[in-house]
Amino acid sequence: AAAAAAAAATQPGEHDVATSGSTSAEQAAVQQERLFQTLRKRFQRDYRDNLVQFSHWGLLWLQIGLWYGASVWIVSIHPALMRWRGWILATPVEIILAWFFYSLAIRLSYALIDRFTRVWSRTDFLTGLLPLEEVQRKELRAVTIAGVLRGVAFAGFITLAIIDTLETLNIPTRSLLAGGAVLALAISFGAQSLVKDLVNGCLILIEDQFAVGDVIDLGHTSGLVEDLNLRITQIRDASGALITLPNSSITQVKNLTRLWSRVDFSIEIAYDADVRRALAVLKDVGDQMFGEAEWRDRLLNPPEVLGIDHLAHTGILLRVWLKTAPLQQWAVGREYRYRVRLAFEAEGIAIGRPQWINYTADLSAVPTLAAAAEVAPDETSCQ
Repeated sequence: AAAAAAAAATQPGEHDVATSGSTSAEQAAVQQERLFQTLRKRFQRDYRDNLVQFSHWGLLWLQIGLWYGASVWIVSIHPALMRWRGWILATPVEIILAWFFYSLAIRLSYALIDRFTRVWSRTDFLTGLLPLEEVQRKELRAVTIAGVLRGVAFAGFITLAIIDTLETLNIPTRSLLAGGAVLALAISFGAQSLVKDLVNGCLILIEDQFAVGDVIDLGHTSGLVEDLNLRITQIRDASGALITLPNSSITQVKNLTRLWSRVDFSIEIAYDADVRRALAVLKDVGDQMFGEAEWRDRLLNPPEVLGIDHLAHTGILLRVWLKTAPLQQWAVGREYRYRVRLAFEAEGIAIGRPQWINYTADLSAVPTLAAAAEVAPDETSCQ
């Protein structure tokens, strides 16, 4: 009896922990759904949006050209500045043209990366063979990989532009590169954690452990992945805090939204209830949801009734698995629980309740206790 009471006392606490964990994951999933829609809109930019961005870039360089032309004109009309005219028409022009073409290369590389990732994730041949969840997964990976490639392209072209500028200014770049290589080698010994971050970031992308828009659980923290690059991962938890983690610290990942999810439904019924009928009701409710158009896209398979999972003093535990699309396990779980509640009420199936037996000792069977019981009233009356 004491063990049963202790078990009854501990079970609600465990349930509360599980409920809080599912609530936190559900809040992150809501954020994930919003971010996924945002990423999809950003990833599916049409030609007009790209043309507008390219126009802004062109206007910026037109302003730079006008400023340079005005500077040349001012130098030309002032005799005191004429001696600088040759230099202004030579070195600044080379630098401006170099940065112009490198910035143009950056814009073109962005367009090529977006085009490549869009074709890769939207190829008719591949998407015709893959299920919907695989296609959505490819879209998330495409957004993540595109962001990383754009960062690499930007860093590469900016580095080349700086080297070209130094050469234009007659600054020896070979000695700088040699010194930079030695300095980088020295720094690498003291920045091994940075190297680990970069290596682990590459492995995360290659192995597709998670991507931007996934809801993950790292053990010590969980939430929505808002940003991912080769060095860090940024997660937004249920409270809204943005957590930044170095990739080397990520050793174990629980991805809650990759390809598919599951509703792990369990319910306890009373011992005097009809178990076979209860299992049939659970099956019928799931099949009914699976056959409805509103839930067909969210439920990937018919419900899998596992049967009796546990026997306890609180009742008979029945378990059902419902395989759902990513992010849909919470909505499906709510609707399924609601329908099961109504169906059990209609069928007269009682929910399990904690129960225990209290034993009361017979005081007459113990002489010492009986004698003490007889003395106690006399002492009370004397008082």
